[in-house]
Amino acid sequence: MKRGLLLSFFIAIFSFGQIWSQEARIAKGVVVDTLKVQDSISETFSIYIPQDFKNGETWPVLVIFDPQGRGRLTAQLFRSIAEEQGYIIAASNEVLNKTPLQTNLQVANRLITRLLISIPVNPKLVYAGGLQEGGQLASATPLIYQDVRGVLAVGDAWVNPELTDKMKPFFFSAVAGDEDADLFRQQAFVNFYKGKKFPTEMNYFDGTNKEWPDTFVLNNAVSAFSLDAMAKGLREKDQVFVQRLFEKELKSAEMLRRQRNYIKAYEKLEQMQDKYSLFEVNTDELNDRMKSLSRNKAYRQQRRDFRKAENLEAEKQEEYRYLMEMDIISANFENIGWWEYQMEELQKLSEEGNLAEKKVYNRLQDFLKKLSRSHFNNIMESQAGIDTKIFVSVLRTALDKEDPEAYLKIISLAGHDGDHQTALMYLEDLLKTGYDDMDALYDIEGILDLKLSKEYNDLIRKYLGESKYYKQS
Repeated sequence: MKRGLLLSFFIAIFSFGQIWSQEARIAKGVVVDTLKVQDSISETFSIYIPQDFKNGETWPVLVIFDPQGRGRLTAQLFRSIAEEQGYIIAASNEVLNKTPLQTNLQVANRLITRLLISIPVNPKLVYAGGLQEGGQLASATPLIYQDVRGVLAVGDAWVNPELTDKMKPFFFSAVAGDEDADLFRQQAFVNFYKGKKFPTEMNYFDGTNKEWPDTFVLNNAVSAFSLDAMAKGLREKDQVFVQRLFEKELKSAEMLRRQRNYIKAYEKLEQMQDKYSLFEVNTDELNDRMKSLSRNKAYRQQRRDFRKAENLEAEKQEEYRYLMEMDIISANFENIGWWEYQMEELQKLSEEGNLAEKKVYNRLQDFLKKLSRSHFNNIMESQAGIDTKIFVSVLRTALDKEDPEAYLKIISLAGHDGDHQTALMYLEDLLKTGYDDMDALYDIEGILDLKLSKEYNDLIRKYLGESKYYKQS
């Protein structure tokens, strides 16, 4: 048995030297794309190695998962962070938002294994990050690699209380858009990990979680990993580096204050107190700024506004949940106009209210879109009748006019049911949004006679300039 283990060890060492001799040709300071994870499979990743990297060293690695598999663009986004804070960036090119978490975990396992074998990374400084489904995957990676040091979850995360108890503590850094309905979900994840005595941090940005925030926000989030590693002796303490990070975050707090976002400015300063408590920085300046803000009448008024607005938000969410369930149960098409009116009113209120109200009304719009999408997904997987399926599809188009999935489903359901007039009406509504995926329009199942019809092809040609059938000579 010992002889077999020894042979395996030498084979691993030989393989490492052979693979690294190939990877050593990777240029520093540029994103290198489509590196194969394994020769036998098609999975690839992009990598960025900072210009300061020297052979013979091992560096921290940040493994990034983008839900759409945009590895090259994601590595490019983290490029300045890699240079400033000293990370190798490895970004998967695999699409995650169409496959279950369990399958994606296998993708992550293969990529992390590849990096540990063939790239000079420090196995004690492996970090995982991701956006939306990528954030879920990143927060599940400690299940497959127990020495993950930190997780960067942007927009979403994954938690299993029973399995978390078996994990080694890691730094959980959450990021969320302050106009996204999932904001409180991210905050709940942070509170969960904090309750488990994991180190945590929460950062915010303007907008929703549909895309990555800007580099400035991500840089603040990743800096939590760097400082945590220095505080625990896993990275050499660099006072110049720490001071530079401190001054950057201080500028971000000042920028929030000048934008009159006093609540977020105070929260940032409060966060910095804890973040830099073990380092030699001027924390007195933080205390002075916090005292100055707390004496500001505008800050106190804003705090009252936010509390009031959050109570309103909770009430409206509960009301919307109840009313939507009732309308879906009864397939009440007469109420579709009311839901459209709600979106219009929320948009109007978001443009007129105070800062707290604007954020709440934007989040409520996002909440309605996500709530209708959730009902849509559940109904489509159920044995519900065609009326219910068409209703929840129409409801989704009323609340999210730019989302093509529900339009395509209505075309399919109505066409299959012989209601060509409804199918054609929603085909035109979809094309009016700028939708131009002609292949998808001809791949809709169950409506062959409709797809072959002159009316169907005339509409497509009217908006896209050509059609598959009944082409003009």
